[in-house]
Amino acid sequence: MGHDVTTPHPTRSPYLEALRCIQCDERHPVADHPQGCPSCAARGRNSNLFCVYADTAPAHQRYPYTGVPVLGQGETPLLPVGRRANVWVKNEAVNPTGSHKDRFSAFVTAHARASGYRGVVIGSSGNAGLSVAAYAAATGLRCTVAGFDWLPDRVRTYLTGFGAEVRTFATDRERVALVEELAGAPDTLAVSNVTHPVVGSSCFGIEGYKRISWEILEQAPEPVRHVILPSSRGDLAWGVHRGFVEAAEQLGRPIPRLHLVEPYPRLSAVLDGASLTDRFPGDFGRLSSIAGDGTTVQAHRAVTCSKGSAVVVPDAVADEWFQRLCRRGHVWERSSTTVFAALDTLRAQGRLREGEPTVLIATSHLFKGF
Repeated sequence: MGHDVTTPHPTRSPYLEALRCIQCDERHPVADHPQGCPSCAARGRNSNLFCVYADTAPAHQRYPYTGVPVLGQGETPLLPVGRRANVWVKNEAVNPTGSHKDRFSAFVTAHARASGYRGVVIGSSGNAGLSVAAYAAATGLRCTVAGFDWLPDRVRTYLTGFGAEVRTFATDRERVALVEELAGAPDTLAVSNVTHPVVGSSCFGIEGYKRISWEILEQAPEPVRHVILPSSRGDLAWGVHRGFVEAAEQLGRPIPRLHLVEPYPRLSAVLDGASLTDRFPGDFGRLSSIAGDGTTVQAHRAVTCSKGSAVVVPDAVADEWFQRLCRRGHVWERSSTTVFAALDTLRAQGRLREGEPTVLIATSHLFKGF
């Protein structure tokens, strides 16, 4: 006996008023701006946008769309970390495709369908590609994934199983060029970055990460002071920060300090005085989920506005923690285990005191071939 699966019919929120630049604060109409803020792009200071809602919008309706595809994403558990007092891990690995990206994909595919696009294209060789491909299938959209030549066979099999077209390249510039080319068609939406310097991913998808913050506030037994999360271009960090900001505005809850983990100095270098538009080549080893040679305005603002920091955890250190956590039965990929190493680093540096309520965000599952 067959089963009928109903394709969702997303509707734009009546409370969504505009998009605002993270950097210059200029407002723009609700539309696709692939270069981020048009004003900043014209000055070579690329910056992403974020959604602005009417003051009358209830907390649970400050999202750009209703009727988004639901495959089981969200409401992930907050787990105690061994015998460490006041430390919990937000386990995003239990989302349907095994990562936090499902929260992004639900909203970005809802936006694509509601806006009349027939397909989406994303530059990814891992979590984001898998997730967007699954949610594109759920919403009846075609999907193209532009990956690297080292894309694991297992991941390629999953992607084609979702019906995605997979194209691979030797360099990031070639990969981004394909995304730009396909995004030039009026029926295709690019949901990942297409700019140099980097802006980040679709602001509509990033809104999905705000729910992580609200869940932490609901689940934590006491007010959280610090949140530690893996980061590349800052999509997750900015979404989580926005969630805490909105909670502070509506409920008076304190905004935790965000600490972004990277495999070598990028954001750390910017915080030490380098330019946001610089490139920072380095060795990310097996930490492919947080790879990349640049940082973004949204990552920088998430840290500085929350009075947080950037923490470097090299591949070798992450591997030690990966092995240690595997022996305890945990199933997070290496990039996720960097947050445990970062906790020790922050304590050793005096930036986080023993006993301060802290949440570590484990972003993805190890059983995907990365």
